[in-house]
Amino acid sequence: MKKKFQAPANQLVVSQLPLSSSFVWQADSTARPVVAHRALLVPVRLAGCSRTCYLQFDTGVPYTLLHTKAVELLRAAYPATRAALAAPNDTVRNLTFTLGTGQVLVRRLPLLRGGSQQLPADSAAPFVIGTLGTDLLEGRVLVLDYARQQFRLTRQVPADLAARAAFVPLVFNSRRILFDATVRGKQEQMLFDTGTSAFALLTSQSIWQQLAQPGARPRVTAVNSWGKTLTAHTVATGEALHLGAATVPLQTVTYMEGTSLMQNLLTRFSGMGGMLGNEPFDNRTVILDVQGSRFGLVQ
Repeated sequence: MKKKFQAPANQLVVSQLPLSSSFVWQADSTARPVVAHRALLVPVRLAGCSRTCYLQFDTGVPYTLLHTKAVELLRAAYPATRAALAAPNDTVRNLTFTLGTGQVLVRRLPLLRGGSQQLPADSAAPFVIGTLGTDLLEGRVLVLDYARQQFRLTRQVPADLAARAAFVPLVFNSRRILFDATVRGKQEQMLFDTGTSAFALLTSQSIWQQLAQPGARPRVTAVNSWGKTLTAHTVATGEALHLGAATVPLQTVTYMEGTSLMQNLLTRFSGMGGMLGNEPFDNRTVILDVQGSRFGLVQ
């Protein structure tokens, strides 16, 4: 439903692997009911800045970027960052930041208009400065432990997890994470998009109607998607997702009103069954083995 970005050449250099970090959830308190897991945020540290900043980890975006307003606020509040965050032609160059136990160098970081309009008065409150995209994953393995809120980047799948995981083939096409899962006995191609955190399965209206629990009443909410307001229709479902030997109850299914004709056509003709957010994997561990072309779920 979003992500118009194409995948340019990878600009990230990651050192000190394996890398481990905690992550936090950002809630949407404006939604009714409140959405507790609107965005998955990873903490980063910048030279010259005494506060911890955050990037939203979004596997629907194929490259890492910063928000223009956040960069302006940091440069004003922390003068020691001004040289590193200089952005001629709306691009920050050769920025290094600490991510957990590792270091990331980004040769070219584009700026996206928007972002937070002010620094939180509480220096411990999450201040989101941009998006961490799937360029981080290229040629690597990411372990997302939702139960412990841990984010681990490695070169190989840890042996203890590999022995307990169910795997299905993964395609990393244009840095999108695609894999096949079975729903109601039918194999569907799914896109794993951590940016759709608030939803379990985001799909077409026709599939939504098939999966909806009979008699269940849909919940209708407004959703902001990159500056555009869309309408989400979410309903209970008794269906589950089957990934090899693993079964994942969906709980809910959603379709979106307000997407463009082109986006609807892409969804219709690409063979994609829908987009999976973080919700189905709550309290589980997901393995994104881009290096080995497989998607894993720890049993």
